[in-house]
Amino acid sequence: MELNKDILESIFQLTQQVNRGRISLGEGRDELVSAFGFNPNSASMTIRSLRHLLNGERYRRALTVGATDYFLERIREEYGNEGLHKALAGLSAHIEYRNSQNVNVPGLDTILAKHSR
Repeated sequence: MELNKDILESIFQLTQQVNRGRISLGEGRDELVSAFGFNPNSASMTIRSLRHLLNGERYRRALTVGATDYFLERIREEYGNEGLHKALAGLSAHIEYRNSQNVNVPGLDTILAKHSR
C-alpha cells in the first residue's frame, strides 16, 4: 500500500489523538484498518512509532523515508521548533538503533540532515 498524503495525514491526526489520550491505540488502529485497509499489526506499529517520534524517543519499527519526512514537517507545523528538535532526537536514536543492528539507513540520515538545518 502506498502511503499518500491523505493517509499520512490521517495517521498523524489519529496518532495525536492517541498521544493525547483522546482515543486508545486500539481505536486508532481500527480506524486505519477500516478507512485504508491497513493490516492491524502494521497500523499499531505505525502509530507506536510515530508516538515515539513525537515524544523524542527511540523507536524500533521503521517508518518509510517519505512518511518520516512528512511527519517531521507536520510536527514542525504543529509543535514548532521545540517539537521538531524533540522528534529529531527520536529519529537520531532510531538511526543509531538501526545502525547497531547493522542496517544502514542513508535515506533517514538525509532526512535528519534536512530537518536539522
